[in-house]
Amino acid sequence: MVLLYLFHQLAAEWKIELGVAHLNHGLRGKDADEDAVLVQKTAASLGHTFYLKKVDVNKVKQQHRLSLEDAARRVRYVFFDAVMKKHGYTRLALGHHLDDNAEQVLLSLLRGSGTRGLGGIAPVRDGFIIRPLIHTRRKDIENYANASGIAFRHDASNTDIRHTRNHIRHRLLPFLQNAYNPKVHHHLARLADILRNEDTWLSDLTEQHYAKLVKHRELGTLFLCAQTLSRGPLALSRRLVRRAIEECHNGLKSLTFDHIAAVLSLLTDDEKNIRIDLPSGITAWRKENLLVLKKGLPGRQRPAPWGSPPTEETVIHPPLPDKMESPGMGIGLSFFRHDPKTLPDWKTIKPFQIFLDVEKIKWPLVLRFPRPGDRFTPLGAKGSQKLKKFFIDHHVPRHKRPFSPILADNARILWLVGHRMDEFFRVTPKTSQVLEIVFSCLTPDNA
Repeated sequence: MVLLYLFHQLAAEWKIELGVAHLNHGLRGKDADEDAVLVQKTAASLGHTFYLKKVDVNKVKQQHRLSLEDAARRVRYVFFDAVMKKHGYTRLALGHHLDDNAEQVLLSLLRGSGTRGLGGIAPVRDGFIIRPLIHTRRKDIENYANASGIAFRHDASNTDIRHTRNHIRHRLLPFLQNAYNPKVHHHLARLADILRNEDTWLSDLTEQHYAKLVKHRELGTLFLCAQTLSRGPLALSRRLVRRAIEECHNGLKSLTFDHIAAVLSLLTDDEKNIRIDLPSGITAWRKENLLVLKKGLPGRQRPAPWGSPPTEETVIHPPLPDKMESPGMGIGLSFFRHDPKTLPDWKTIKPFQIFLDVEKIKWPLVLRFPRPGDRFTPLGAKGSQKLKKFFIDHHVPRHKRPFSPILADNARILWLVGHRMDEFFRVTPKTSQVLEIVFSCLTPDNA
């Protein structure tokens, strides 16, 4: 609302035409409808065209297996883009502020992002998305609104700490501010600005080296000079591999740090005929002095080059988030609660999802890799068995076993992810609350 009033005051001087676009996410019932009414009345009183759309974000979330925040963000930008294209607007002004940026930096840090993710929220993105308030604290914006008599409404969902961002906003940042640094918001925003500019410079530098790295191109295939790649600094080599994969697929969806490490391991590994499967159907292998990336060729997957099974684990405390991510493991888990009477037919349940009795869980949950001696009772089995026996019986390749994710509670394994859940947690006629857990490959933009 402050952003709208500021642009209204400048519109005549800058000779710009304003439009006001509002998306009702359909999440807060009457409150959301009243938000839309306020914006519509304000736009009319100021003499600006108003565009409104209502979308059932919960439905989008369920259809596409997204977190609530991600689903809302996607439908919002689709709406904004459609309005701009249809009515000829050239800029999209958003109200993100400095506190939003500080939260984003911490969120990216906790997810294990690189410099691109730690660059936070850019003041200008893609040449047309602008954020004029990105260097202004939220409290200053609210003070300005109150002093200027600008009407605004509070979104109660922003106080729900079950969402990770809200937990950071209301718990972590205040703690850091009070216990460590009263200017932590400003310092995090400054860090974002530094890393965003350095990432831009490093990307330009990568492009210069990339032009020399590519030896040959065929349809869907890249041939890279392995010698050039192996002699450069590790940081540059990682960026060059990312750049090559991006060219193969026009994006980096599902790509993680460990995927890049696995590709680079081909440069020093003498073993022949090893093909590494990457996200989006891309396969990598070494051919003499060339590193080859090809889209659409099935390969023999090999995990990242560790000498022993990784020990990374992610602890999940209640209340459960909509979605959690483990960048080091390269996967994410989404959580959905159900009434036992509304469960799907068991024949339709996929290997990447389970339905369990939530009251049987002994918190917290832990997402980790297998450990020596791990045992569980596969769903439908009469007794427990070692994971090793399960892997052998189900023909899981030896090199994949140490990297098979496990979800456990404080007492036992819940789920050998992608394979089988434990019999103990099965839904029975006595179950009163069901938890659905869905596994997915992690899709950060900044892996």
